[in-house]
This record gives sequence, C-alpha cells and structure tokens, in this order.
Amino acid sequence: MRKIEFLGNKNGKTIMAILILLFMGFSFFNIACSKTEEIPEPLFWINGTHAVLTKVNGADINRFGTLPANSVNRTRVRNTLESFWDITSREDLDYMIDTLAVGRHNPMFLEEAEEYGITSMTREEFESELANVNDREAIMYFRNMFEAYQAFGERAILGWDLSRATQLCAFGYIAEFYTFDEAVDRAFDVGRIIQNNFDSWDDFYASYFFGYAYWSQDDIEDPRSEFSRRINIFYDLKMDQNSLFNLDWHLELTR
Repeated sequence: MRKIEFLGNKNGKTIMAILILLFMGFSFFNIACSKTEEIPEPLFWINGTHAVLTKVNGADINRFGTLPANSVNRTRVRNTLESFWDITSREDLDYMIDTLAVGRHNPMFLEEAEEYGITSMTREEFESELANVNDREAIMYFRNMFEAYQAFGERAILGWDLSRATQLCAFGYIAEFYTFDEAVDRAFDVGRIIQNNFDSWDDFYASYFFGYAYWSQDDIEDPRSEFSRRINIFYDLKMDQNSLFNLDWHLELTR
C-alpha cells in the first residue's frame, strides 16, 4: 500500500490550462438571442445532466445541443472537439462517448484510491493517516478521494464522466457528426445509465463534483475557485422555479 503523502502537481495540470479549457474554449460560440422554443421533458432532462457546464460556457440550457445548429457553430464546435478531446470524426466521437459511458476518469480514480489504501480504510483509520499529512492541498485531495469513495464506492466519480458523455452527444449534433435523432438516442442511452447508477439529481451531481475536484485539483475551500463557482451554479439552478432539477429523476427517456 502506498503511503499517503504530498502529491505535488501529479497530473501536470496547471490552473492556467484549466481556465483556458473552461473559459476560452467556448467563449466565441454564436449564441442566438431569440427565445428558445420549449423542448420535450426528456430532452430537458438530458440538458440537466450537463447544465452546470452549459452555464459555465454561457450556453443555453433550454436548447438540445446548447447552441443554435448553424454553420458557424458547426465549425467552432468541431474545432473545440478537436482541440480538447482529439475528436475529428464520428468514429472518434463514438469512441469517446462509449469510453465515458463506462467510466474514463472513474477507473483511474479507483486505481489511485486503492493504491493509497483509501478503499479499505475506515474513517478512523483515514483520519489517523491524514493527521500525518502537513500539506493543505494534499489534505484536500485525499479527503475528496475518501469522501467520494465512501459516498459512492465503485461509482465514486462516474457522474463526472457521464455528464460529459451527454454533453458530447449534444455537441455531436451541433458538429453534424450525428443527426438530431442519432444524438438524442445516444444521449438517452447515456441518460439511462445515469438513472441506473444514481438515485437523484443531488446524488448525480455530488459524484460530478467529486470528479471535477479530482480532475482539476481545484481549491475546494476557496469561495473564489472554479469549483465553488460550479457549486453556486448548481444551487442557483436548483432554486429556479422552472428548474430542470424539478423533473422526475426516473423520467422515461423516449422520443
């Protein structure tokens, strides 16, 4: 068993790179100002699975695809898929969605948690080990890992993977890798996996946020952090009287 100790910048990610991904990558999309037509509840439900990132990107949570389907957004979404996902074809998109649907970062998380012994620790044992760690960032990292595994076990951060899978389905439509019907069917397939693995919107987004914290290594205690921003977006969406999160979690996902 590997001893819990300071990890440093283990994934080689920097805060600047994360900010570029989250804010610059989508800032140039062509967002129509006209009122969005009401969409069927099952599509609205799918939008709920990636609503936080949609709001971060300044896109439309009331539109399947989150952007108007036009030639400008087709080119720009394709450029974004290539830049940040290495997706340049329908086959690439299929592969990435399939990978996310069974867990892309979740297996990495579980392997690391097992390596540190976190998967077999009681809370008392974990707190005892953590008392020997002096670095604040490492303490937050390990606590997030422990709490995620305690809450969801083998599905610890699966919500993070599945949220991005449904968004990629929608982007596949805007990029014209999929027809509208193909994108919807793929999103519904992932949506059913989400429903089968989590019991509520709160459960799903708890797993999502555990995953975001693991991936980004953001300061989860800093109210100015991107992590805190996303938490606030989630609760703002929940407070909306027309919230997507008012939809029945077990809504039948059919066209």
